[in-house]
Amino acid sequence: MKKLIICLVVAILCLLCYFLLQPIFIYNFGWNPFSVDHKSRNEVIYDSSFANSILQAQQFIEDSITLKTPALSVAVGIDGKLIWASSSGLANIDSKIDATPNTAFRIGSTSKAVTSIGLGILLEQSKLSLDDTIHSSIIDKSITIKQLASHTSGIRNYGICFCFPVWEYYNNDEYASIEAAVKVFNDDPLLFEPGTDFSYSSYNFTALSAAMEQAAGADFTAFMENNVFHKSGMTNTSFDKQFVNVDKAEFYDIQTNIYKKAFEVDNSNKWAGGGMLSTPSDLVKLGNAILNGSIIKPETFKTLTTPVKLANGEINEQNYALGWRVHEFDMLDKKVNIVHHGGTATGSTALWIIVPEYNLTAAIMINRSVEGFPMFDMLIPIVEYFITDLKANH
Repeated sequence: MKKLIICLVVAILCLLCYFLLQPIFIYNFGWNPFSVDHKSRNEVIYDSSFANSILQAQQFIEDSITLKTPALSVAVGIDGKLIWASSSGLANIDSKIDATPNTAFRIGSTSKAVTSIGLGILLEQSKLSLDDTIHSSIIDKSITIKQLASHTSGIRNYGICFCFPVWEYYNNDEYASIEAAVKVFNDDPLLFEPGTDFSYSSYNFTALSAAMEQAAGADFTAFMENNVFHKSGMTNTSFDKQFVNVDKAEFYDIQTNIYKKAFEVDNSNKWAGGGMLSTPSDLVKLGNAILNGSIIKPETFKTLTTPVKLANGEINEQNYALGWRVHEFDMLDKKVNIVHHGGTATGSTALWIIVPEYNLTAAIMINRSVEGFPMFDMLIPIVEYFITDLKANH
């Protein structure tokens, strides 16, 4: 009897350990041989006057892709037009399904920039102010909308929890509401006094979306769909739910010559900050709407993309604005300001940039996780090809 009890206890502990550390256990099994092939592609050319840059860009992708990704999708827009959209590789390796420009990827933290446009709409409607303190019904701390959107609130990021699995980042519980998601971190102490420091955390945008929901008087996801997605023509953008009406890629972990499906997650605890699905073409459509002033006013976009200063008067360490980063890049031997946001999700990576000086926007996505955002190394040269053609055409 004693041995039976010991065996039962050991079995329970093993099961508990497995479910707590499930991503680690799963990661070590199910790998299959993999080789990258981006020779075949689905391409849509919207403006033949940029044929030269399109050829250069596609050749660049074929010659220099080092991300070892099953699929890669990219799009560029200029002067309010979707100039080029191209995809290559496989949206689903096992089923041999090619990626198309309409294939949706997880965009991770790039969701924050999309949410920022929804915030801008509420600011213009005077339903929110950046200096508003979020209601105690959302979170019991004195934090402003601006502090949430700029990561200067002091709210922590993903951590360890007594949940299955033990890492909040790999959450696979479905939250019935944003309020339920906020409860995950609501009782935790702030890292610092709001406004005095910077600490990047997607939970800022979970709280922000709760405030936006209250201000809009509508479900956050419905508000974004009606006021941002639909109005910008984003027909392949949605929230990463189990059943969505978009052509979604399969998401993967990749090592040198092997692949496996990424760990299954539920993104209902971070819709606003890391839970959207989209395509490069859709982000370019939104970028075009931003640049031509049809979705929000230019002065509103300037507010959203002005890096936030801390209480000591210094700009935060990431040059972070309200859902956007703003940096100066060397492009064609010239310093150019670029507004951007990248995102890494389980099995997917994205980057979206806006270049106001050239009225240009571009996005790139892959269906594998990559840390450190080498996506800039892929997207900036492509953008330079189009700027060169743009100058020549004018």
